[in-house]
Amino acid sequence: MAKVRTPPCLRGREPGTPTQPFIDALVELVQAQADTTGFVVLHRWAQILERHFPRSFPTPNTS
Repeated sequence: MAKVRTPPCLRGREPGTPTQPFIDALVELVQAQADTTGFVVLHRWAQILERHFPRSFPTPNTS
């Protein structure tokens, strides 16, 4: 497994900011790309996105 260094522009960000899920997903995608000899396959890409941007379902009205 290749280790990718986090670029300086992504280091030092405070956790919990609105941009954090985007940064985390990008870093994970870059790491996944470094671990493969080709491109990140679609189902792996989808797993990364769902991990950082979980689906939210509306709550039913209980009245």
